[in-house]
Formats: sequence, C-alpha cells, structure tokens
Amino acid sequence: MSDDFEYDVAFSFLAQDEGTAAQLNDALAGRVKTFLYSKQQEQLAGTDGEKSFNDVFGKKSRFVAILYRDNWGSTPWTRIEETAIRNRAHEEGYDFCLLVPLDKQATAPKWFPKIRIWIGLERYGVDGAAAVIEARVQELGGNPHDETLLERAARQARAVEFKAERDGALNSCAGVEAFRQGIESLGATIKKGVDSINKGRTSHKLEFRGMQQQGSPCFVLGLQHGLSVGGRAFYANTLENVYLEATLWHGFPPMRGTVRFEEPEPYITVKYQFDYLPSKQYVWRQETDSNRTFSSESLGEEILKWLLDNGGDPVW
Repeated sequence: MSDDFEYDVAFSFLAQDEGTAAQLNDALAGRVKTFLYSKQQEQLAGTDGEKSFNDVFGKKSRFVAILYRDNWGSTPWTRIEETAIRNRAHEEGYDFCLLVPLDKQATAPKWFPKIRIWIGLERYGVDGAAAVIEARVQELGGNPHDETLLERAARQARAVEFKAERDGALNSCAGVEAFRQGIESLGATIKKGVDSINKGRTSHKLEFRGMQQQGSPCFVLGLQHGLSVGGRAFYANTLENVYLEATLWHGFPPMRGTVRFEEPEPYITVKYQFDYLPSKQYVWRQETDSNRTFSSESLGEEILKWLLDNGGDPVW
C-alpha cells in the first residue's frame, strides 16, 4: 500500500452514533486529517457512494476507527464499510483499525482480533479515545501536528456556525413541525412493532392505543406495567425544555375513558430530547446517554425492547 493517504483516520459508525463520531472528529481534526461522512457530504455528492466508501475505508485512510454496536455492519453503509475493511485486512492484517465498543455490555464481531479492541470510551471519554487513535496513527507513519492558530480559529468558527444553525433548526416553526412529525412517525413505528410481536410465536399479546388527540401520548398495554409515549411542544416556534417521555406505569397508564380506582403511579421514565445533527438530520437524544441518537424508527424499536425488558409478565 502507498503511504500517500488522503486521510489519517476515517470513522465508521451507525447513524445513531454520529454525535460521538463528531466529538472524536473535532478532538482530532486539528492534528490529523480525518474523514467523517457528515463533514464530507459536499465532496461525495454526485459520486458512486459504494465506490467512494470502499476507497475511503479500503485504501485512502491510514487508520480506521469503528464505533461498534451489535447492529454495525447490518445497515447499508456500514455493510459497505465492513466489506472494505475486511477485504483490506485480508491483504494487510488488522493493524490499520481499532474497534471502540459503545454498548454497555461490550461486544465485538467474531472476525475482529481481540488485541485490536479498545474498551474505555465510557470510562476515559472522548479525549482518551482520541489519544489512543492519535497514537495508532503515529505508529503507522502519520505525523500528528500541533493545531495551528488558523486551524484552531477555523475549528472554533465551524462550531459557532453549527451552533447557530442548530439553534435555528430547533427554535423555529419548522423545528416544531419536525418534532410533531417525529412523534407521529414514532407512534406508527411502535404500532408496527406491536403488530409484529403479536404475530410472532411468543406469549405476549400486546395492545396499541394511538394518540387520542394531537399532543397526547400513545399507549401499549398487555404487560404488568403499561407504557405511555408522548411529548408536546407548548409553543409554535421553540423546542426549549421540550421532551419526549416514555413511561412505564404500575398497572394501567393514565388514559382517557379508563375507569380506575387508584391514581396511576409512574414506575420508570426515560426522557429524550429532539436534536439536530451536522448532517442536517433531526434525531432523538436520550437524556442520560447524550452520545447516542435515534431516528423515530430506531427509537420506536428501542422503546419496545425497553418495555419487554422492564414491563413485567403478560396480564392476558
């Protein structure tokens, strides 16, 4: 392989981890040449996406950092990246790449050598992971340099520009409408998931009840703890202090038209904020794990998994 690499490090990650990838990219961008898809969209626009990504991960990058979760390699783009990485490894070995597990219970693909796994993002943070990546780039012949005055100014200018863009995207009529559409899409995904569970060979028989009016939650019944999912924007032009809440209740959740002898009591609540990424996508971000983001579709599946894990036994 030629030592004339276009990039020192390329990041491979699922869409939900773009926030983490962007933080790592920013921590390294002033010292090494990085490839982050959301930062390179204009450059790749109009090209053959599969060939471009094969080239980036197969030969144009000195080093590859994989931000790994169990379903990495199963989406269209990460599948292309995985193929390019494995084909390159067949010729060079795995010295050029590092696996950074992101799930709480760290896992790795069977084909990836254990000595190339770095477990520590949660413990050591983004700066620790960036230091490991920079050291590996240097071992492979890269030449990290101190960030120049102009590079630092440009990086800070980009951060200020994106903050303004993000604030405008969230605190606007368009942002509030995107939030409402996200809620509707989430409800449709949850209903589809409930239908899929009921058709499967399981002991579960769940019931989905949709939103009774705009801004009201949807519900899933059938387990010991009922589920409500909803959120409401109180103003037409801002999402400040607005959350989506997924709540498990002791028994039935607070639904209109339901006769109950005791007031509903919440059991567990998880909050999500609506956010905007550099790739110009709206996403959901879990309040207690801000590095992880979800589309409405992936969040619907995540919430149903959470319900199955914490909802208790079936009640009918």
